[in-house]
Amino acid sequence: MERSCCLPRGRGECRNLQDLNLSECLNVTDVMLQEIVEGCPCLLYLNLSCTPITNKTLRELSRSSLNLQYLSLAYCYRFTDKGFMYLNTGKGCHNLIHLNLSGCTQMTVNGFRYISAGCPSLKEIVINDMPTLSDSCVLALIARCRCLSAISLLDAPHLSDVAFKAIAEVAKLKTFRTEGNNQLTDVSWKALCSSSQGLRRLHAAECSRMTDASLKSMANLKNLQHLDISICNKVSDTGIQYLTEGLSSTKLRELNVSYCSHVTDISVMRIAQRLCKLYHLNLSYCERLTDVSLEWLSGSSICSLDISGCHIQDQGLAALERIRLKKLVLAECVYVTDIGMEKLCKNVRDLEHVDVSDCVALSDPAIRAISFYCRHLVTLRMSGCPKMTDMAVQYLTSGCQHLRDLDVSGCVLLTDRSLRYLEKICPPLCSITMACCRSISRAAALKLQPRVEHWEHSNDDPPYWFGYNMGQIVLPITRPAKTDDTWEVVEQHSVMTRAACTERVETNINK
Repeated sequence: MERSCCLPRGRGECRNLQDLNLSECLNVTDVMLQEIVEGCPCLLYLNLSCTPITNKTLRELSRSSLNLQYLSLAYCYRFTDKGFMYLNTGKGCHNLIHLNLSGCTQMTVNGFRYISAGCPSLKEIVINDMPTLSDSCVLALIARCRCLSAISLLDAPHLSDVAFKAIAEVAKLKTFRTEGNNQLTDVSWKALCSSSQGLRRLHAAECSRMTDASLKSMANLKNLQHLDISICNKVSDTGIQYLTEGLSSTKLRELNVSYCSHVTDISVMRIAQRLCKLYHLNLSYCERLTDVSLEWLSGSSICSLDISGCHIQDQGLAALERIRLKKLVLAECVYVTDIGMEKLCKNVRDLEHVDVSDCVALSDPAIRAISFYCRHLVTLRMSGCPKMTDMAVQYLTSGCQHLRDLDVSGCVLLTDRSLRYLEKICPPLCSITMACCRSISRAAALKLQPRVEHWEHSNDDPPYWFGYNMGQIVLPITRPAKTDDTWEVVEQHSVMTRAACTERVETNINK
């Protein structure tokens, strides 16, 4: 959607302006920006992402923006390498600290060479969504940029150990992000961790060749606080053991091991016992985890937990106690029932954000338990829960007076009556999503729209991926499957009637 832009009208109107965000303003032209840049000599921050600017704008920046430190050109496709050539001839942009070039696939090695020569003080570079990025581009960039402390290379699948070893030789990184790279080996991670002992944030998701040896290298980092190794399927309990016994075990705050299919309850035990300051833990779609893992988490420091798609049952939820959870994501935990939710809420009453999307066995009593015990609830997502009725919304609006964000998409039994309940808590309710709610009329939904900041509604039938359709329930268990060193999402569906689903859940409880 095109944003409406409020631009300075005269050359002398905003001479003290330091921060200007024109992101997604499609009506911005090079002429407009020339006037702005000339009239705003104090400009420090300029966001031009998703705008139609060309080389002319870059030329003007190189002439006039002597103080510019932050520049975003993300997803701007009309400039070329030549635009950065002006950086070498002009006086501007030499003090750039942060540069975002995400999605600028038109750039070649020459462009990065110009940036390296014209911006030697660059500390942060973001080059996401750049499938054309090559080792040569990275080598050209770091030829003179020797002050880099933060690099983001998400979706740059063709980079190899060559580029990462070169980065390790010149950069002293505090933040590093890469994702979807199938070429990086343990050698790269060893070099990177050895050279950047100050690393605090490391995002290394979907790196299929990462093994436990890589985590052994990461375990030597002294200041690591945030680590994401999701969808690294060669990582096992051994790698997690290296990490929990490493130098950052008392500093790690966030850990994401989602879709790591070899991680078991033993790893969760070590995480709970050793990572004493861990705040957020993501275990989603770790298929080998059982209820035992939640027993180990009792009494831990974790305040945010994601166990989406795990084979967790009521027994595991009941075991969670002496833990100050504020956020819990249970999406697609299809074996959890109302009984489990009630036991959980009795023990964990500090919950502020809850996601039970696609928990198809849940019904009104689950929401009654949440609203009765979790009085400070701010966000609730229960999309894809076909058993919820207007009574659930009545419970919610009676007990959760601080609710701000609600998603009931696919709750096909909700009617206009629910909206009358929701009107009573507007504000604080400021976001409501009601996609695929076929029993809620358009007229009633529109009455609620002016009272909230975000509003979404449709009468469409739920799509197949909601997990049920026309009286049937489909239990989706989504996990990554490895095929010839590549990953694909495989959905296994078990179609059954509501009665059969209930019978299956009750059988599991009795066991």
